[in-house]
Amino acid sequence: MRRGSIIGPMILIFIGVVFLLRNIRPDVPLMDWLETYWPFLLILWGAVRLLEVTYWHFSSKPLPERGVAGGEWALIIVLTLVGTAVWGTERLARDHFGKFQIGSVEMFGESFDYDVTESNTEAGKAPHVIIDNPRGGVRVTGADGTNVKVAGRKSVRAIDRASADRANGNSRCSVEKSGDTITVTSKSSGIQDSARVTVDLDVTVPKGASVELRGQNGDFDIGDLTGEVTVYSDNAGVRAQNLAGKLKVETRKSDIIRATGVKGDVELKGKGRDIELEDIQGQVSINGSYSGETTLRNIAKPVRFESSVTQLRLERVPGELQLGLSTLSGTNLIGPLVIKATKPKDIRLSEVTDSVSIDVDEGDVEVTQNRLPMPRIDVRVRSGSVELALPTAAKCNLNASTGHGEISNDFDDRLKQTTEGEGAKLAGGLGGSTEVKLATGRGGITVRKSGPGMLEPPAPPAASVPKGQKAPAAPKAPIAPPEKVTN
Repeated sequence: MRRGSIIGPMILIFIGVVFLLRNIRPDVPLMDWLETYWPFLLILWGAVRLLEVTYWHFSSKPLPERGVAGGEWALIIVLTLVGTAVWGTERLARDHFGKFQIGSVEMFGESFDYDVTESNTEAGKAPHVIIDNPRGGVRVTGADGTNVKVAGRKSVRAIDRASADRANGNSRCSVEKSGDTITVTSKSSGIQDSARVTVDLDVTVPKGASVELRGQNGDFDIGDLTGEVTVYSDNAGVRAQNLAGKLKVETRKSDIIRATGVKGDVELKGKGRDIELEDIQGQVSINGSYSGETTLRNIAKPVRFESSVTQLRLERVPGELQLGLSTLSGTNLIGPLVIKATKPKDIRLSEVTDSVSIDVDEGDVEVTQNRLPMPRIDVRVRSGSVELALPTAAKCNLNASTGHGEISNDFDDRLKQTTEGEGAKLAGGLGGSTEVKLATGRGGITVRKSGPGMLEPPAPPAASVPKGQKAPAAPKAPIAPPEKVTN
C-alpha cells in the first residue's frame, strides 16, 4: 500500500492561513514577505520529506522508490517559476520599469526634471535639523549664518510630460520650524508617485547645527559642521568631511561610508560594503556586516570592529589598517591589538607596539617587528602557517609549537628545537622577559630575522702612505673553479 505524505495537508493549511491572515489583517505586508521569503517553502518541504524518510527507515518500514514524487516535482517547478516571476516583477515595479535600457534609450518612460522651490528659514546658530528624503540624495553644508536654506532638483520617470507633471504636482518639499528644530521633508501623496519621483536636495545649515538625515534610497554628503551628525538609511552611500562633532551612521545597505577630518567619535552600524576613515580624532566603533574593504588611517583613539566573524580591538592607528573578507593587514599600529576570526583570514602586521593577540581558525599569519623594544606576542591558529620576523637584537622568551608541520629558525641555538610526532616545538630565551607564543594546529612556523640582514663590519681605517709613494694595490680576487656539470 502506498503511503501518503503530510506535505499535501501542510500546503492546504499554509494556503488557508495566508488567505485568513490577509482577510483579518490587510495592513500586514504579507505579499512582501511571500515575495522575499518564498524559498523557505522549498526548504521546509524538503525538511519534512527528509524527516518522513528517516522515520520510515528507523521504523523498519520499506522506503519509497523516490524521495519526492513526480507530482511534487511538477508543483515545485511551478512554485519556483511563480515565486521568481513575482519577485522580479515587484522589483521592476518599484523602479517603475525604468531600469530596462537598450543603449542609452529607456524602454519604459523617460526622466523629466523639475526644480525644488527654494526656501530660507531663520533657525539660530545651533539648531537641530531633521531631513527626511525617502528617495534621492542630500548634500548638507555648514556655513556662517543662522538660516537653513533648501534647494534641489526633482527627477520624475514617466511615459509622457503630462504624467510627469501630475507626479511633480503631487510631490512636495516642506520646511517646518518647531522651537530649535527645523524639519525638511520630501514626500509624495501617492505610493505610485513616491516610486517615480527622486528628489536631490542641497541644504545649507549654520555650522553649529546638529543634523539628522533619514532616507530609503539615496546618497548623503555632509561637511563643515560642528554639531553631531546622524544618518539612518535603508540604502545610502555616506561621505562626511570636516566635522567637529560625533558621526553616527546606521544603514541596511551601503556601497561606501567615507569620513575624513572628524574630531568627534565615529559610530557605524548595520550592513554595507566599503568603509574609509581617515584623520579621526575620536573613537571609532564599527558593528555590523561589511562585505567590502575597511580602511583606517590616522585614528587617534581606540578602534573597535565587531562582526559575526571578526573582532578587532586596538588603541590607535597612526599608520594604516585594511580589513577585508579574507585578509587583514596593518602597519604602524598601537596596541594592545586583539584579533579574533572564526572564518578564513590571512593576517599580515608590521610595527605593532604594546602587545599582539591573534586567534584565527584558519589562515596564514605574518608578524614583522623591526623596532625595539619587543611587544608581547600571542598567535594561535587552528590551520595555517605562522611567520615571525624579529630584530637581530630582540630580547624575548619564545615558545612555538605546531601539531602537524615543520619549524624554521634563523636564530642561534639559544632556541632549542624538538620534534614530536608529526609536529615540532621551538623554545628558548633571547634575553629579557617579554613572552612570545606561536601555535598552529596544522601548518609551518618560521622565526626569522627582520630587516635586510646582518650588516657587514666596517672597513679598517686606511694606513697612512708616505708622500710620493703609491698605496699597494688590492690583491686580485681568486678565480672560482669551473662548475661541475651534472645531469
